[in-house]
Amino acid sequence: MDPLEEQQQELEVLESIYPDELTKISDQKFSIHIALDTPSETKHTIILHVKYPPEYPEVVPELSLEAEFDDEGVEQHGNDEDSEDEGPRLGDLGEFVRFESADIRTLLLKIEDEAAAQIGIPSVFALTSQLKEEAESLFQAKLTKAQKEYETKLLAQEMEEQKKFHGTKVTKESWTKWRENLRKELKIDEKVAQAYQEMHGGRMTGREIFEKGLAGNEDDLEAEVAAIAITN
Repeated sequence: MDPLEEQQQELEVLESIYPDELTKISDQKFSIHIALDTPSETKHTIILHVKYPPEYPEVVPELSLEAEFDDEGVEQHGNDEDSEDEGPRLGDLGEFVRFESADIRTLLLKIEDEAAAQIGIPSVFALTSQLKEEAESLFQAKLTKAQKEYETKLLAQEMEEQKKFHGTKVTKESWTKWRENLRKELKIDEKVAQAYQEMHGGRMTGREIFEKGLAGNEDDLEAEVAAIAITN
């Protein structure tokens, strides 16, 4: 059959299948608006642009894609500046899923591969059906990823809140570091050295040592200073 005749027959079939979705630009060029079924109130559409080369279907058709969405009238939480919500709710995440440029390229590569596999027969209907399935699967994958990220973030926030009630777990390392910082801050080592200097270098009498409170050891002095620091 003549390629132009095959093209004309396929286009007529497509117009009967997609009476509202197909926009004919010429006998060789048209587009099909594919409405996606998604778990979202936002309406998502993938537009398949097709151009027949003179040799089609003995060669692949020229294909391109674009994505559209319509969220008019859809209530979205977390976008308004005056909203008390800190962000979207888990159940609303589908309203924030969008097809990015990388997603469009991924979808285009898939249907181009299928077009190459169907060289020799009219393939636009098959490509349109596959595109719808692939786009809906991709939307669900993006939504699932967003939900997991949301749950991970929520769990991290809850764990952080729990720290306020349970405090930070004390380890040997954290205790040693805290003790060293406290000694530096309160100059404990200097005071201990001064105490020993007064006790031994100055040859204080036992009565003087008792009156100045220098008879205790280093740990006693450290504990006393630390206690004073805490109460103050």
